[in-house]
Amino acid sequence: MNDTADPVRAEALLRRWHSARLTSRGVPAYEDVVLGNLGRAAGRVALVAVVPEGAATILWGGDEFEAWLGGPARNVAVAGLREGLGHSLSQIVADAGTGEEPVRTRCNRVSGGVVLTTDLIGLPLRERGGGRFVLLCLAGETTRTNLLRAVFRATGQGMLALSALRDEGGRAIDFQIVALNEATATMFGRRVEEVLWQRLTAVLPDLPAATTLARLTDALGRQGRLVYETAYRRDDGTLLHLRVEVASLGDLLGLTLTDIGDMKAREASARLLFETNPLPMWVCGEDGLFLAVNDAAVDHYGYARRDFLAMSVADLGASGADPAPGGVVAHRRRDGGAIEVTTYSRAIPFEGRPATLTAVVDVTEMRRAEARIVHMAHHDALTDLPNRVLFRARLTEAMAGLPGRAGCVGLLCLDLDHFKVVNDSLGHPAGDDLLRQVSSRLRICAAQAGTVARLGGDEFAIVVGAERPEAVVACAEAVVAALSRPFGLAGQEVTVGVSIGVALAPEHGTDPDLLLRKGDMALYAAKAEGRRTVRLFEPTMDAALQARRALEADLRAAVAAGALDVHYQPILSVRSLAVTGCEALLRWHHPERGFVSPAEFVPVAEEAGLIGQIGEWVLRTACREAAGWPEPLRIAVNLSPVQFRNPGLALGVAAALAATGLPAHRLELEITETVLLSENAANIAMLHALRDLGVRIAIDDFGTGYSSLSYLRAFPFDKIKIDRSFTRALGLDGHSTAIVRAVIELGASLGITTVAEGVETQEQFLHLRAGPCDEVQGFLFGRPVPAAELRRLLATCAGSAAASAAGSATGSAAA
Repeated sequence: MNDTADPVRAEALLRRWHSARLTSRGVPAYEDVVLGNLGRAAGRVALVAVVPEGAATILWGGDEFEAWLGGPARNVAVAGLREGLGHSLSQIVADAGTGEEPVRTRCNRVSGGVVLTTDLIGLPLRERGGGRFVLLCLAGETTRTNLLRAVFRATGQGMLALSALRDEGGRAIDFQIVALNEATATMFGRRVEEVLWQRLTAVLPDLPAATTLARLTDALGRQGRLVYETAYRRDDGTLLHLRVEVASLGDLLGLTLTDIGDMKAREASARLLFETNPLPMWVCGEDGLFLAVNDAAVDHYGYARRDFLAMSVADLGASGADPAPGGVVAHRRRDGGAIEVTTYSRAIPFEGRPATLTAVVDVTEMRRAEARIVHMAHHDALTDLPNRVLFRARLTEAMAGLPGRAGCVGLLCLDLDHFKVVNDSLGHPAGDDLLRQVSSRLRICAAQAGTVARLGGDEFAIVVGAERPEAVVACAEAVVAALSRPFGLAGQEVTVGVSIGVALAPEHGTDPDLLLRKGDMALYAAKAEGRRTVRLFEPTMDAALQARRALEADLRAAVAAGALDVHYQPILSVRSLAVTGCEALLRWHHPERGFVSPAEFVPVAEEAGLIGQIGEWVLRTACREAAGWPEPLRIAVNLSPVQFRNPGLALGVAAALAATGLPAHRLELEITETVLLSENAANIAMLHALRDLGVRIAIDDFGTGYSSLSYLRAFPFDKIKIDRSFTRALGLDGHSTAIVRAVIELGASLGITTVAEGVETQEQFLHLRAGPCDEVQGFLFGRPVPAAELRRLLATCAGSAAASAAGSATGSAAA
């Protein structure tokens, strides 16, 4: 039998399966993976038919698979295979046949006391008619392990074999050690070679010889096992407590030694725990007499220990007292005072005889603890608001009262805006403080209307009883107003806001769970509209949510398949119209949806937790492309707020520069104003860490987000990018024109380069040149293009013809 399998061929087959899956968008067909595609891997595979609620059958197998199987592999029932193969292969086939992903596992079989282990890959396949197959492939070496030797060596228990030594009269007088494992030698404080073939009495002279030899001699020829405990003092003076189990096979004895020192220590710890426990505790025999009492019992009942040990449990009972409901009984102290207690007992052995251990509790304290536990089970620990369990019960109660009366029940689902920014920038203690302050404001808003609950994280909910739906909406708008006011956190004022989804009963349903789901849909729509918004549930929201989930699934598949792309839009000098660099822009062309706008899929990527992975890929791809451009062209890459909050951002940027060979001064990182929502030390430290790498920092979408400009004083930015919404209004809106001019003058006074985005007309460009703005980008000068097309554009712009070529590009773009 061939003991090796080529892992390279197995991996090639696995890649073939993944390629076929991308094409079929599901479990690939048998024909797409097997027919004509196995190549040199054919000898190492077998095809198994998976029958629902039936036995799996190996239809055929290659020659090397048959050699590994030890028999023919054609029309063989998997469950009937011997040496454990039936069980192992059945499990692999079941896992692969019922799933949609390959299964890689190890198959074990036992033959002649040897464990044979082989790596297998199970590839799920489908038949075009609907049947299911699993293609098994040998994927690694077959290793052999001697089972007895492995057990003998691996166990932490001592194992040894003794041969009886007899005198002339046939009486066993000693034993020779004929085998032992490392654990036994360690227990005796010796090396294996020092002990092997020696007499037991010579190796262990301090062992209680007479008793031990008598026990071992008595075990010779005996059926069953002999079990006893003993202690042995080693050469270093430590005492070894052992449990010995002995089995006989003729004149040979097999011994298993277990170190029970820890058990003895636990017994000592249990005694200490009993004696020092703050609860009154005692041990009683079967006759009810006290055998032991702890200090708490002595203090609680007032009897001296010697008096206790002369009494029985019956002596503590108050005269004529019967157990009350719940197991509460009346006891009497030594001073005659009656107390109510609950006792908890369990049977234990004590000093070799049956006994009962009893713990006593002060019922009043117990009831207080129970009430606290009930409260904690139904309330949020941080805010003390009702939790999800209690809130659903309150919602159910409110909805149950609807039939037969006018009015409605409103459900408000709340989600704080920018809560994660507060947590990441100011720390979790500030986040907790914010949640407590929000809870206080919500209690005030709903004081007369209903129940407020915290469902988890920054999610809250309110049940509102009202005569008309308009009152529910008015309550929601009042909540938005209340939470839009600044909060004092960590010595500064922070504004977060809230988004609210509203569902109404009975208009939107009479089932609490259904109403909660519709409230969540409305909340999702409110957040998608730009936050600080109230949205009432509409039936179309369900379809919109499903479409959003489908888009997320497609995006995950695109990321996994590397189906995203980076395009590049030129940035030109206003003075010379020469290309100074490009901005890297993420693009996604879906095979069915066509071009998907970043405005549509980037928010999905952020919510799905994909934006960090995508952003890192964009950064490396753009740096690698720009490294091939002529000096001094720069590449601008956007950083999402999620990336900026990553403490390892600066290290990631440094790694990208090192891996691609791009000089740091040719990289511009663009951040939005929302990143600077909290001007804290962490944000400024991150900006300086990036600046220390030598990269340039730009503010993107300037003027659309943050209302304060103090961050321009806190950090010297390299560039301000004027948002396209202001550029679009140049010459049409006097306010926008004035804002753009003010931003340009601000940049000039601070020594910061200004660049206008979204330039689409000659009139807009003329306004910007009169500014004078430093740089421009937009459709007037060139659309975002793939890397190959950009290289051709840069080649035509080389040397002294750069300005004229840029002008030509302007004409073609305008056309």
